[in-house]
Amino acid sequence: MTGTNWLQRRAVFLTLVTLACRSASGQSPTPDAVYYNGHVVTVDKNFSIAEAIAVTDGRISAVGTNDEVRRAAGPDTRQVDLHGKTVLPGFYDNHVHLGGEILQEWHGGLISGVPEWIRGAATMEKLTAALRKKAAETPAGEWIVGGLTREEWPNQRLPTRYDLDKAVPDHPLVLTRGPHTLVLNSMALRKAGITKATKDPPGGWLVRDKNGEPLGPVLEAARRLVEPVMPERRPRPADPVETWRRQLRRLEALGITSVNVAGVRPSDFRVLQDLYARYGDELPRMTAQLRLSPGFDTYNDPKEGVKAAIREMESLGFHTGFGNDRLKVGAIKMSIDGGLSAPVMWTSQPYATRPGFSGVVRIPAETFYQVARRAHELGWQVGTHAIGDAATTMVVEQLERILKEEPRPDARHYIHHIAVKPSDEILTKMGKLGILAAVQPAWTTNLGAYAAEALAGERLETQNPGRSLLDHGIKVSYGSDGLPYGPLVHIWDAVTRRGWDGKVYGPQEAVTVQEAIYNQTMGSAYLTFDEKVKGSIEPGKLADFVVLGEDILTVDPMKIRDIPVELTIIGGREVYSAADSARTAN
Repeated sequence: MTGTNWLQRRAVFLTLVTLACRSASGQSPTPDAVYYNGHVVTVDKNFSIAEAIAVTDGRISAVGTNDEVRRAAGPDTRQVDLHGKTVLPGFYDNHVHLGGEILQEWHGGLISGVPEWIRGAATMEKLTAALRKKAAETPAGEWIVGGLTREEWPNQRLPTRYDLDKAVPDHPLVLTRGPHTLVLNSMALRKAGITKATKDPPGGWLVRDKNGEPLGPVLEAARRLVEPVMPERRPRPADPVETWRRQLRRLEALGITSVNVAGVRPSDFRVLQDLYARYGDELPRMTAQLRLSPGFDTYNDPKEGVKAAIREMESLGFHTGFGNDRLKVGAIKMSIDGGLSAPVMWTSQPYATRPGFSGVVRIPAETFYQVARRAHELGWQVGTHAIGDAATTMVVEQLERILKEEPRPDARHYIHHIAVKPSDEILTKMGKLGILAAVQPAWTTNLGAYAAEALAGERLETQNPGRSLLDHGIKVSYGSDGLPYGPLVHIWDAVTRRGWDGKVYGPQEAVTVQEAIYNQTMGSAYLTFDEKVKGSIEPGKLADFVVLGEDILTVDPMKIRDIPVELTIIGGREVYSAADSARTAN
């Protein structure tokens, strides 16, 4: 008997002993359901494999062999034969956003998140045709707001105002490309009052020609020059409760049972409370970060931003952890630098293709320190967007300063993204200080083309570091940032390190399949202080798990992203069934 098999058998035996003791003392009621004949990957501390799961009152009441678990079933217990299928803890996405009806997914390729009327416009000819058609349907003078896919329109191919004028001369037109870039035609630039004389605001800039004339692209904080006169880029749904309900239900088909929403306004949290009061039993469990923007993307003077952010926090009357196991408040969210899709992330070295340029600082160090320090004092966890290595370095140094000044055990402050590998010194500090990493492995594929605009050599190879984080003792969690949604894609990319061009980037940064599964389940549970109630399949934990169509532990790693999700269960309730969906579709 191998050591691994012994550990697995011992873990199952101890589980059964616990069950027997509870049953003898009358503590364990008859299970509501038993799932048996499965390949149950528990993700407990030994990564034990079991055969069956019993569910009672929305929690896991037993894990073990078929015979022992089924023995506890009563005449009213629903028994489900898994036919040898693999079962994992429900996937927990550490970074989602509440939006509209469009949900980027992976179905053999990245499904675009832009409006339907402009989707597929991957060439200038197709873009021009789509824009002309839209203009013909829109009264002259009205704004047209569309979008460009980040993957198909890197910076070198972005259209200019003059390209857009040929298609749309009589409407102000703005095209978004992700959250960090706008592209305007001439009429839109005039509406915004942007001319050659317009100065770039702190934290942003206008792309110009050699004579200083604005060419159309508007990046980061310079978007504030345009947003007051254009329609809302992300208009609030007419009925956010129903819109967000549909969005969250779609995530369940991907095996997602919990989400960490990376930034909502306090007013939106009240809407979420209404949503979960009405429909909580059918939705993924949610932790919601509250967003503060004290930097240049909101204020010309960050001193005003600091005052406003602290005033808002102090007025709330609650902090991280407020809520229940369906909906609760998470960390404070702040964004230090620009995005990778522009790219405008803040790096320690100049960009490979732009000498002298090192990205954008949205929140300066002292601004971040003052807001994060007050959040820390008030009992908040701080979860910070930092993509470039300079941004990560600044956050770590300021959190170190805060933790020295105001020690607080197990604060679990964390950093989203970390797309550019920081120095070993900074990674070591993260491990020692208990600063967590909430990363998005699939960025290597879907945003790698933009990384190549800024990084070269080893810095490009080690983009989206994986192994380095674990080797420095950093606790890691996985999520999507919506690029794309689909935990199996994240696990696939973390293991294979496949880039946007099919090349393997930095194989030394790859992790094992087991490590990737852990990061997508227990890692995310730890991120939000939930490791005692979810993230693994163990007695006493919430009955959140997913049934897959193939064995993720033995399948060719290149096929992991294509494994079908057959069943998603939250709190013992089957919220998604591939078989039912197929019948409905037919």
